[in-house]
Amino acid sequence: MDLPFIPPSNNDGCLYFEMQEVRKSDQNEEVVPQKKSKTYLYRYCQIFLAEFIATAFLMVMVCLGCLKLNSDTIPPLQSSLASGFAVATLVQMFGHISDCHMNPAVTALFFSLGKIDIITSMIYVFAELTGSTAGYGILWALTPTDIKDLNPGHCETVVHSSLNSMTAAAIELIISSMLMFMICACLDQRNTHKQDSVPIKFGLTIATVGLCAGNLTGASMNPARSFGPALWHTQWANHWIYWVSPIIAGFFIPKVYQYFFQKDLTVKSIN
Repeated sequence: MDLPFIPPSNNDGCLYFEMQEVRKSDQNEEVVPQKKSKTYLYRYCQIFLAEFIATAFLMVMVCLGCLKLNSDTIPPLQSSLASGFAVATLVQMFGHISDCHMNPAVTALFFSLGKIDIITSMIYVFAELTGSTAGYGILWALTPTDIKDLNPGHCETVVHSSLNSMTAAAIELIISSMLMFMICACLDQRNTHKQDSVPIKFGLTIATVGLCAGNLTGASMNPARSFGPALWHTQWANHWIYWVSPIIAGFFIPKVYQYFFQKDLTVKSIN
């Protein structure tokens, strides 16, 4: 029996399988369809595992990129490129499996577009938060004590001392909106022939925003990215900013894009 993969359809979160029997002869092969079945449980497990691993890898790579090994300050270019390349790599690795959200705000965007239901959204977010916690926890556990001493509050997204919380929230809202516009553009049916470059687009967007706003707010755009380090270091100052601003952008930017630029975002996958 051959068990080919058929992508999810009908926006119902199911994974479909079509059972086929291949009858071989001397000259050709005859494929005989037998039955089609679907399972929610398999699809949910697939989403959870892909998002958990992807977000854990994200935290390891991003936070390694800003880990100081001596008293020198990490240049913004290094941390921004590390974040951008990490996202590009992971989108290529997991995009065809779960769309590789790694970000509750991106999950909010897909929910806002009606591409996933509330249960699937909750599985995404749970996987992203647990993946962030596990990934950063593993990295911090493997970090030598002398390196930890050089990195108090390592990898936390913090607001610059010259900014108040509302200004920081506005900055996070703006840069999160840029990310959401980019995702909507990738989902636009007019870009269906440009899907091979999606990981590069993600990576360049993250790197660009990191260079511009990293010193101001940490350029999180991602509640899961901020959650892991905050939990392990028990540092929750202004943490709400990194939830409220990206989630607002995730819910409302796709509506703006649909209304003004494209009435029907019909592409089911961004990779």
